Amino acid sequence: MKKRTEVIREWIDARKERGETTKCMFYITVPKDTNLCKDETIRKIEGMLDRNHVSHGHVDTVCGAWNLNRDWIETGEIDCIVEFCGVYPINWDMEDVAEFERMETEGEIIALVDWIENGKHIPNH
Repeated sequence: MKKRTEVIREWIDARKERGETTKCMFYITVPKDTNLCKDETIRKIEGMLDRNHVSHGHVDTVCGAWNLNRDWIETGEIDCIVEFCGVYPINWDMEDVAEFERMETEGEIIALVDWIENGKHIPNH
């Protein structure tokens, strides 16, 4: 994981240097219909958000979701860089960023991202 955190750090530093940061909101769930309050993976994500001082709450509907009854975590605004392979928070602990990426890549979580531009939510594209 150390190598991955180094790569992500390089991406973040390069984009920050060019002024290419984006305010984002994350919507996070697990790929099974479950009670978010009791799910171990969700507790791990909430711990990650708390450690990195990200506000969050539970919502039961996310725009574009196939199942409108599935519960999600909705975050407050997060300063990020956007790459084709993911959206990376710039102020989080790098181990948490790499772990979040691993969890999404390996299918432990589902993450949707909106960019916040001029007060409007724009799906990551």
